[in-house]
Amino acid sequence: MEQQEKNLKIITSHELLEMLPFGKTKFNQLLKAGELPLMKIGNDYITTESAVEKWITDNIGQELFY
Repeated sequence: MEQQEKNLKIITSHELLEMLPFGKTKFNQLLKAGELPLMKIGNDYITTESAVEKWITDNIGQELFY
């Protein structure tokens, strides 16, 4: 296993919602549109902190309308 894979911090959609500066409605709109870097597991979604950081970095300067 690569070193990078060993240090992944997994977060749930609930934890991600607490981290982001917008509410549940906007979160759900972005989720439904497939904009957020999430993977569905059962009834929940998970991601990594690094995936969220990359998503934010990749979208700096853009406006997301949903």
